Amino acid sequence: MYHDDLHQAAEFAHAAVASMTRFSIPPTPINFTIWYEYHAGRDPALSRAIDGLLASKTPFTPDTTLQLYEEFLNPARMLRASRETTEKLQEAMDELRVFVGAAEVDTRTYGDKLEHFSDRLDAHGNGPAFGSLVGAMLQETRAMQQRNQSLEDRLAETTAEVQQLREHFEQARREALSDSLTGLANRKNFEQTLTLFAKASVDNNEPLALMLLDIDHFKLFNDRHGHQTGDTVLQLVARTLSDNVKGQDLAARYGGEEFALLLPRTRADQAVKLGDNIRALIAARKLVKRNSGDELGRITISAGVAEYRTGEALSAFVQRADAALYGAKRAGRNRVVAATEATAANLTETVLPS
Repeated sequence: MYHDDLHQAAEFAHAAVASMTRFSIPPTPINFTIWYEYHAGRDPALSRAIDGLLASKTPFTPDTTLQLYEEFLNPARMLRASRETTEKLQEAMDELRVFVGAAEVDTRTYGDKLEHFSDRLDAHGNGPAFGSLVGAMLQETRAMQQRNQSLEDRLAETTAEVQQLREHFEQARREALSDSLTGLANRKNFEQTLTLFAKASVDNNEPLALMLLDIDHFKLFNDRHGHQTGDTVLQLVARTLSDNVKGQDLAARYGGEEFALLLPRTRADQAVKLGDNIRALIAARKLVKRNSGDELGRITISAGVAEYRTGEALSAFVQRADAALYGAKRAGRNRVVAATEATAANLTETVLPS
């Protein structure tokens, strides 16, 4: 389970300080944050990066730790990507406005010349100057066509550049809102979507269900079979969730081995049925190590479900689902429990092992 209660936070902090002392890393706020998160184990990508550095005996220089922070923990990444994309888009649009302005001038000039040619034709009729006037008009028309073709080419190039910028920004947005290991929505995405779904639930008078799911005894499995195998299990659960949600449903990695499903237009009883289906699918999977063929046994999940109450604080909504999840753990695991007044009342500060 992932809950930074006082006891856990103290353990993570102590382990972070111990690691910094062991590797002679200055106890700066950035360094402490990196090692706290490493020992908390919330981001497998960060853990793998640090494990790789440790395995290769790479020194933790200020540049190394700053790179880790920038890549995995700095919330300003999305802001920078947005700012860079906006600046590039502005440059492309400014250049486009220059081309359009030049085209407008060319068009007015061409129109003035046509009017001038028309007046001269009226004056000379079919006289000797007629042929030269027509030739001059054709020459000016060809020049105008070339200028228009240049404008069309540049418009096409600018359109392609704008599309690339949009794709770049969309990719950055997805990365900022996705969990790097599982590809599911991350905690930030979950919290933003929860706010939107709760508002829609009230506005449309429709139900909204939340399911919190946790892999049973995951820490024990991780310790026994290794983090790489543990990551594979997390990905397996994530795929199962993705395969069993539809429409606007959101599957998210809530933290560590805990996942969340946001289910708009879904009642609690319907969510429980979905949870039981997902639970059965995961429990039926026999895990086998690919490189050796060794059987790793089976994994199970526990889940808690709550239905949103109009006017309820979102933190209370999540807490009710969490209380139901604790109820599933206490009842023996490998089951789905719906939130009731009893489960909320029985919620204690005791942190059960996963």
